[in-house]
Amino acid sequence: MRLFGFLDRRVRGVRVIDLAGAVLLCGLVLVVYMAKTGAGGTATDIDKVQLQIDDEHGQIRLLQAEVASEEQPQRLATLSGQLLNLQPIPPKHEIPSEALADVAHAPPPKPAPNPTVVAAIATPPAEAPH
Repeated sequence: MRLFGFLDRRVRGVRVIDLAGAVLLCGLVLVVYMAKTGAGGTATDIDKVQLQIDDEHGQIRLLQAEVASEEQPQRLATLSGQLLNLQPIPPKHEIPSEALADVAHAPPPKPAPNPTVVAAIATPPAEAPH
């Protein structure tokens, strides 16, 4: 008795090894078909995501253009003057860069007393009625 003697057996004139090879080949064909079908669906999903990415890039460019128009210095200066009553610093308040070290080492100026705070401290609180 041989170890692999059953492989030489014949069923209706076909060897068992040939039948096993045909079944294995059919199984491989089925697996490859299913893998390619799944890959086709994945490719469709990739195309959809790529279209979404392209749309998002278009929206980003649109928003960047809108931000650039909103941040124009002339527009901001006009709005700050109208809404916040802010004006540019007059030249007499500017200091040359050579004098910055002197300003940094100078003692801080003493704040002027606030008249409302001084009046509040000097006036005693009124007594509440019982």
